[in-house]
Parts: sequence; C-alpha cells; structure tokens
Amino acid sequence: HVRQRVRVRASLSPQHLLTERYILKLQKEFTDDQQVKITAEFEPELLDQFMHKAARKISQRTRIPGFRPGKAPYAMVVNHVGEASIREEALEMLLDKVYPEVLEEAQISPYGPGNLDEIKNQDPLTLLFTIPLEPETELGDVDSIREAYTLPEVSDEKVDELIRQVRRNSSTIVPLETPAAEGNLLYLTLEALAVEPKEGEDPEIFGSTPQQVLIPTESEESDSEWPYRGFGRALIGSNAGETVVLTHEFPQEDSVEEDFRGKKIRFNASIQSVKALELPELDEAYLEEIGDFKSVEELRTAVYERQLAIETADYEDKYYLGLVDRIRQDTKFKYPPQMLHEEEEEVLHRFEHELSHRQLELDLYLKMRKMDKEDFIKQEVTPTAITRLERALVMEALSKKYGIKVSNDELEQHISSLISDLVRSGELHQMQKDLGEKKFANAISHEAANRALESAIRLQLRKIASPESFPAEEPKSEGAAEPTPEAAEQAEAAE
Repeated sequence: HVRQRVRVRASLSPQHLLTERYILKLQKEFTDDQQVKITAEFEPELLDQFMHKAARKISQRTRIPGFRPGKAPYAMVVNHVGEASIREEALEMLLDKVYPEVLEEAQISPYGPGNLDEIKNQDPLTLLFTIPLEPETELGDVDSIREAYTLPEVSDEKVDELIRQVRRNSSTIVPLETPAAEGNLLYLTLEALAVEPKEGEDPEIFGSTPQQVLIPTESEESDSEWPYRGFGRALIGSNAGETVVLTHEFPQEDSVEEDFRGKKIRFNASIQSVKALELPELDEAYLEEIGDFKSVEELRTAVYERQLAIETADYEDKYYLGLVDRIRQDTKFKYPPQMLHEEEEEVLHRFEHELSHRQLELDLYLKMRKMDKEDFIKQEVTPTAITRLERALVMEALSKKYGIKVSNDELEQHISSLISDLVRSGELHQMQKDLGEKKFANAISHEAANRALESAIRLQLRKIASPESFPAEEPKSEGAAEPTPEAAEQAEAAE
C-alpha cells in the first residue's frame, strides 16, 4: 500500500455540492483525541478515471514532442513524466472532488484540514482519512462561582514615590566618598554561584556582569526588585572597592527567575563606586518641562489617575483570569492535537518576537539556558499553550452559554480606542503602510471585535461572581405602570 500525507479540504461549500455520488461504503471510528478516522470505499476504476484526467491536464502544460498540448495519448504522457507524477496529480483532483462528499456523508464538522493517511486498496479505491473535529467544551457549575470585586486604591505615599522616580530620571549624579546609604546609586559587578550545585552541574549561574543598583527606602522596596527583594538595602554601608557577599535561598515558584528557582545562591557584589542623586526641585520650570503642569497639585492628579488606570487594568486582568482558571478546573475539554499544535506555534512565535527586542535569537537563548528546543517546547511552550487554549475555549463556551453578543456601538468604541492607542504609540502610519488600507481595516476590526467580546464576557463573569459590585437599581416610582405586553414586544423588536 502507498502511504500518502495529503492535506484535504476542511469544509463543504456550496460550489462543491456533488451531482455525482462516488462513495459506495463509509466507516467512521472516533478517536480519544477528538479526531475521526474515515474509511471510504469508492466506485471501481475511479482512480484509473482520474489518472487519465490528470494525464490530459499534465499534457496541456507539458511539451511532449510530436503532440499538440492536451492531445498526447495516456501512454506517451506516462513515458514522458512517469506514473508517479500522474498519480500525485490524480489524487489531488480526486480528493478535490470526493472529499466534500466524504464530509457530507459522514455528517461531521471538521476543525481544520484532514489527512489522507493511506490508500488501502486501489480496486475498488479505498481511502483512509484522519479528520480533526471541532473542540467540545463542557462547563462546570459557573453560576455558583463567587469572588469579591474590589478595585485598588492609590495612596498619597504611592503618588509621592512615583513623582520621586520621575525626578530621579532628571537627577544629577554626584560621586561620594562615604558609605552607601538610602537613595544612593551603586555601580558594581555581580556574579552568582550555586552554593550546593547538583552533581555534574556548573555552579556558575552567571559570571561577573556590570550592574547599577539604586538603594530604595523601606517603603520603596518591592517584590520586583532584582535579583531578590532586599538586595539593594543589604548593600547599605558598603564602600567603593569592597566586595559584599550575599546568600539567598530562592523558592521553587513560577514567579522566580528560571535559573534561580529552588536554589541557594551566593552573590558576589564588587562595589566600584557610590554616587548620590540630586533631585530637581518641583518648581515652575521643572513642572513645565515634564508635562506643562501648572502646579504640583495638577502633577499629583495626573500621576494619580495614570497609576490608578494601570493598577485597575492589572487588577482586572488577574481578577478575570482567576475566575476563568477556576472555571477551567471544573471544565471538560476535548480538542484535536492540531489545535494544540497551532497554539504551540503561536506561543513560540510570540516568544521569538520578544527575544528579538532583546537582540537575541532562540538558539542562543536556549544555549544560555543549556536546553535543547525539544525540552524547551515540552517543559515551557506546551504548558503555556494548553493554558491559553483552554482559557480561550472557556471564554467561547461562556459567550455561547449566556448568549453574549457585541453591539455596533461597542465595536465602534473599541475601534476608536485601538486607533487612539496606535496614534499615541506612533505605530499607526507604519501599520497602514505595512498592511495596506484593506488589510489594516480588517485587522483593526478583528482585534476590536475580540476585545469587545472579551469585555462583554468579563462583565458577565463579574455579574455572576460579584453582583454586589454593581450599583443597586433605582426603585420604580409609585405611579409607574408596568409595560404592556404589546410595548414589551415593540421594545424587544427594536433591540
């Protein structure tokens, strides 16, 4: 038997509806990975018919000495191009004709292109297809999920800290001869060594690399400090020319940098210089320079509103992803491997794109990580792809369960927001140039529709999980009459 790997059409469109019927027998076998194997038996001599059609087609575009295009006998075409070439052409023509009938006869909705796995027999022609099916998502008990929705607040201290950071960006650097203190900037080289490396493991995490460390105040300390929280303040009192040795044991958590997880690491910090930052005064000239602010209060308001928007967006992302993940735990999924493979490719593509911004290629990154590509995909890409795919399936299932749709007004709002974002980032004209007007418009509309639908699904989730977070409806006035059935029907029709 000849084994073929031919991609075949995924759907049945009106132009492929058949007037002739070729299938004699059809058997279906559903697999555990959301695919179906179909064995289809066709009319006798069908392949031979298409071999002759393919030979005529080939002879029309191939010069065969002594014959006009399309007029060469079958045997001459076989001698000229070979039977294998004719068979390949014949299979493509045959599949284009019979595959829609296979889908129609099998009464299935494919997720994507199927494969012709095998020609099991040639007389009668018997083909074995494997076809991926649409995913199935069975949600658990969504309506009982509860989670308080509490928006973050931005304190005056946080506003002060953010303004101080802005001033630091415009500060004057002054060399010091005194020991390092809060607010000082240290120039140093840093190396990291595993204290108890595993057998055969290189103890060096990274070699001596230059670093700049700003020593924060206690209130400025955060979990995002690198390499760990408290590192900067541990350097208080150190002098230029000294080497400070610090040891830290990292937990085995996803939030920790990959190379640090679960390890006890010794950091050797060689202090090169200690410098102070002289911050500019918040006078009229400086306020105008950083944003044309008329007063310190106006600056504080702008900083407050911007930070509130950032923290609100961050809170909502975590809030809704948390709800989706809770739903995901009780959801049953069935999706074909092709769907996961496509998501893996998307995750890998995004990661390579992010690396390019750091002037890195994937091969070099993996070399630095001492990983091969297969392990990287298995350990990091695939789990991420599964999470992304299942979250998307949950969101799609929620939109179907609650009949969530997007209005034209909502779509237009998101389109305007997207355009505004592109204008602010300076990317609008470049995108229009790269894509062309039609593709650009389609891309914007598609992204806006996705965002609008996601916003609507999020709103539905919040109504379920935290109904108390919505303002109470105003009570009807005593004299208000209930709408008549006719008025209700008219309102529904208008919607």
